[in-house]
Amino acid sequence: MKKFLLTAVGAAALCAGSAAADEPWTISGSVAATSNYMFRGITQTLDDPAIQAGVTFAHESGFYAGFWGSNINFGDAEADLEIDGFIGYGGSFTDSLSYDINFVYYAYPGSPGEWDYDFMEFGAGLKYSFEGGAIGVKAAYSPAFFGDTGDAFWLGGNASISIVDWLAISGNVGKQWLDDETLDYVHYDIGLTATVENVSFDLRWIATDIDGDDDEIVGTVSFAF
Repeated sequence: MKKFLLTAVGAAALCAGSAAADEPWTISGSVAATSNYMFRGITQTLDDPAIQAGVTFAHESGFYAGFWGSNINFGDAEADLEIDGFIGYGGSFTDSLSYDINFVYYAYPGSPGEWDYDFMEFGAGLKYSFEGGAIGVKAAYSPAFFGDTGDAFWLGGNASISIVDWLAISGNVGKQWLDDETLDYVHYDIGLTATVENVSFDLRWIATDIDGDDDEIVGTVSFAF
């Protein structure tokens, strides 16, 4: 399951930026290396590192589409790659309040069809920006979640505050609901992100309320273009 680098908040910001460009379409992307690919508090690489990359095509109207990929490791011999395709639309209600709606298809090439790894998800988010920071809320629904676990719903909130021009602190909290209520869980994280021009380094503490699940410290270096 992905860590959708282009989150609901990020997508809205990207689309807002594209409207200011001379051309109606803009292309942006990122390449990253992380010590542990985490999705909603759960490792997707058995705590091993991952290389990730994505590209987004955004129109000045607010429409965008793109792809994102990462290596994965679920402990089987079949699936070792995740590729996400997404489309969405972002805009603003006011100078401070923006919105985003999107659709994501998570694909795991090479995994047997009967494992039902592939799934789709519909999402929406709101972001409120203020001087030196922002807060947001996001929700997502899947009619047939990863591994044929049935309907799934996720709700998350996030906040970020700039400490200085190049350094920000941010945190996330979310809850994942599944058909099997015994699998429901809460995840949360907090971390620092340092950015110099197009290069960012993020150091983050990530945890869940799942019994026996260890906390993780994850470092990620990314380059945006």
